Order: sequence, then structure tokens, then C-alpha cells
Amino acid sequence: MIRGLYQITLVALQVALLVQIAPPLAQALWRGVASAAFPGSPLALIQVGSAAAAVAGGALALAFPGFALLRHRQRGRARFGGLPRWAVALALAGAAVFASGAALNGVVALFSPNERMAAVLTARPILNAGLALMAAGILCAEVLRRGVGVPRRVGVLRDASQRI
Repeated sequence: MIRGLYQITLVALQVALLVQIAPPLAQALWRGVASAAFPGSPLALIQVGSAAAAVAGGALALAFPGFALLRHRQRGRARFGGLPRWAVALALAGAAVFASGAALNGVVALFSPNERMAAVLTARPILNAGLALMAAGILCAEVLRRGVGVPRRVGVLRDASQRI
């Protein structure tokens, strides 16, 4: 059950990173490009190329939960067995905090106009805290994963010539 919850946390973190972190990061990286300041100069090409490389590198870095999920799907239970329990607990706690922030965000429309602003201003930090805890837990779990082999079954070899 914990393994399944961890994999759901990987999916939730991947979606949250793509929806909440990737757009502002890409916007900030492109905002730093001042290619118009160097018209017809190779410096403009260097700036645009560097910004594109930063966006591509950021996209790969933000895709780590997806890569971890693929490895878990390939290796099965043996992959999960090597994860530190404290890191898995941190990731699951972050998912719970994130879910509570998302639930609060989802019921904002049910509040009175005065309470809506307080709910929105409360939900944002809760979402951010959950996102940070999920990312920290999953990153620590995957980086600190110990190599655990597949459990082997010991069978008794029987001589075919013996009668039972």
C-alpha cells in the first residue's frame, strides 16, 4: 500500500512541477534575454542559445519524478525496498499537505466573499509547503536509495531417481 501511495506521490509531484513551477521558471529565464540590445551581434545568439539551454535543463531537472516512476515500474518491488523509510514518509506527508492545500483551494467558492481571500492566501503557502516536502522526500529517497536485490528463493534439489 505504501508503495502505491509513493508512486501516486511521484505522479502528483510531476504534475505539480509542470503546472506550478515550469511556467514561471521558463518566463523568468526568457525575461533575462536581452537579444535586442545586441542587434546583428553574435552576443544575441549566445543569449538566446543560453536561455534555450537553461529552459531545456530546467525541464529535465523538473522531470525527475517521471524518471523515478519509470524506474519503479521497471524494477518493481525491489526498487521500492531500498528507499529510506523516513524519506518515503516525508514525501507522503508532503503529498498530504499538498492535497489539503488543493482541497482548500477547491472549496474557496463555497466561502463568503470576505472569507475567500483569507482561504486563497492560506491555500497558496500550504500548496507550496506540500510541493517542497514532496520534492524533498522523493529526491532524498531516490538519491539515498540502497541497492536491494530481488529476494531469492532457496529450493531443495531432489534426485529424480529417489522414490517418495
